[in-house]
Parts: sequence; structure tokens; C-alpha cells
Amino acid sequence: MTTNRREGTRPGFAAAAAIRLLLIVAACACTTACAVSRPRLSPEDLESRVRVQEEGMARHLRKLVDRTVRRMELEVEMQERGGPPAVFDVLMISGGGDYGAFAAGVLEGWGEVTDAGWTRPTFDVVTGVSTGALIAPFALIGDENSYRRVLTLYENPKKDWIELRDIFFFLPGRQSFMSTAGLERDVRAQIDAKTIAAIAAAERDGRTLAIGATNLDLGRMHPWDLTTEAARIEAGELESDRFYKVLMASAAIPALFPPVVIDDTLFVDGGTTSNILYDADLRAEGAPVQEYRRRNQGRALPKFRFWVIVNNQLGGTPQRVEPSWVSITEASVATAIRSSTIGTLRQLSLATELQRRDGLDVEFRYVAIPDEWRPPVEGAFHAETMQSLSRLGLEMGRMVESWREDLSSRPKSEGIR
Repeated sequence: MTTNRREGTRPGFAAAAAIRLLLIVAACACTTACAVSRPRLSPEDLESRVRVQEEGMARHLRKLVDRTVRRMELEVEMQERGGPPAVFDVLMISGGGDYGAFAAGVLEGWGEVTDAGWTRPTFDVVTGVSTGALIAPFALIGDENSYRRVLTLYENPKKDWIELRDIFFFLPGRQSFMSTAGLERDVRAQIDAKTIAAIAAAERDGRTLAIGATNLDLGRMHPWDLTTEAARIEAGELESDRFYKVLMASAAIPALFPPVVIDDTLFVDGGTTSNILYDADLRAEGAPVQEYRRRNQGRALPKFRFWVIVNNQLGGTPQRVEPSWVSITEASVATAIRSSTIGTLRQLSLATELQRRDGLDVEFRYVAIPDEWRPPVEGAFHAETMQSLSRLGLEMGRMVESWREDLSSRPKSEGIR
């Protein structure tokens, strides 16, 4: 029996390998040539876009402040008429991929709490990033059906939510490794025209849904006011497709999931810039408190409560990281996001303390996945893991003890050695 002695390979193996290599190179060239291209912009064009965005953001901020003040006035007015104490509730839902099942469970379980001061409120503002963006619309609507729908969505992930594009997913001309067509299909099915109309109604009540996505062209967070977008869709000024684009953009993990182009601008996961969308400085120039006081001299302010649901663990899970680019990248990104999240929580805690010293009635509470929890199976978007997290969230949501007000027991830097 004759053998090819070069490296002990069988006859024809080297030829087959060469053919495969040629096919890959040809596919790479074809894919690169066929890749979606965008027109080049000069530095002047980019600077112009920065100015346009900043001007647009300033306009949206003024509108948002006005809406928030109107909502604050409504809360105080109801109290003055003999209603419950005026409280302005802000919910922030972090990113976390399939771990968003935890937030879906917490929100559902929270509905069973009856302890005074801890019941699940009707939120005045809801913000979300990445997976939190997909949950936030249901939390803003806030009825039992909405909470049940989002829990059902996260407890029953479909196998086609995320799929490898094909065998050439790694080529540089591709937008991403994975396709999220299945996930987008189910998001569109759940956030239907009736849901968008309910969000538009919330805008008329002075409530806000804000979603964080990263403007990759300009390298900054872009907070989208989806209550305004929903109102414009209901008025026939926009197509509903834009609403879904913002949600999918916020959840578009760079390289892994496809980016989204909105207004000729490339957007990716909001967690790239901040895993929690927040602005808790109530005392800033032009902020709602200052504007409220200007319009309502001598009138009492409502109490402010900031609730944060963290779809992650705040303590790193010990693991053996293999010296491969996949393992190193995965562990590095997870560590960076976790550290950023802890930093944001510390900033919120500090802002709360400073505002209390200035005489404002402010509370800050957060809940996170316990550090001791472990996923039952490896991999992302598996039903076993997501159902484990939803059950955990349901259990913790029912207990007021799950909410924390300080980070004193959270992991701290070990310092320089």
C-alpha cells in the first residue's frame, strides 16, 4: 500500500487542503468585494455630523426636561388633591444578553410585593441598554400582561434567535459572526402596533422610555427617546421599522451581532459605551429639578427613587482562561463590562448621597444576579440557563431584601502589589 510520506498524510489530502484554501481565499475576495460599503466622509463632514447630533441632542434634552417636569407636577398635584405621596420612579435595566431573563423574572415577581414603599410602581422613566432595551418597553407600559409577555419571551428562546451566518462568518467583509433575524422576528411580534401605541400614550402622560445605543461613527452613547418615536409613529410621521431598528441597535454586540444603520449612522450595542443608561444628577444646570423650581416656586418636590436591575453578577466568577483569542476576548469583555457596571452603580450611589445633603429626598436601590449562581449549561441563549435565571429573578423579585442600597460588600480593588 503506497502512502504519501510527507507528514504522514494520505494521497490526495494535500490537494484537497489546497483546494479548500483556494476556495476560502476566493470567497474572502468575493465577500470583501461584495461587502456593504458606506460613502467616505472627510474630517469636515464628520465634524459637521458631530455638530448636527449635538444640536439635535440639545433639542431632545429640552423636550425631555419639559416632559419630566410636567410629570413631576402631575405627581405633586395628585398628592395635593389627597392622593398618595408624590414619588418619581426611574427604572434602569442593564445589558447582559441572555441574562436579561433575570430582569424579566424580577419584574414579574416584584408585582407580588405588598410591603409599603416596596411595591412595583408605575415607572415615570424607564431606561434600557442591550437586552435591557428589549425589556424596557414592557416595563414602561407596566400592566400585568406586558410583564407576563416579556417573561414568556425570555423563558422560551428559539434556536434561530442567533445563528452563525455560514462557514465564512469570520471573513473581514462580513458585518458580524452571527445573524439575529430570528430574535428580531420575535421582538417585532411581541412589540406590535398596539404596544407602540401604548408607549405613545405614556408620552402623553409625561412618561419616558429611553434606550441607549452606541453611535460608532462618532464614538459616543446615543440615548434614544422612544416615547417620542412611538408618538411620531402613531401620528404617521415615521415608519414603525425605525422603532425596531433602535431596539436591535442597542442589542447589537459588536462583531458578534450585525450593526444597524439609522439615519446613515452606524449603531452598535449600547453597552459598548455604558451598560446602564443613566443621568441621575438632578441638580445640574437645566436639569428637571432646577426647571421645576423655576416654574413652581415654593412648591414641594416629589420624592425620587432610582431602581436598577443588573443582568449580571458583580463579582467575577473564578475560571481558567485558555490562551486563545476567543477565550481571552470573552473574559476581557466580560471583565470590562462588569467593572464599568460597578463604576456606574458607585456613581449613582454617590449622586444620591450628595443630593440628599442638598435637601432632596432621593433613594437608590439595585438588584443583581448573586455571585454564587452558576449557569446550568454552557453557551448563550439556552433555555435551561434563561429559565434558571427567570426563576431566580421571580424569587428575588418577591423579596424586598433582594434590593440593596450600598455597594460596601462588592469586590474592591486589591491594590498594587
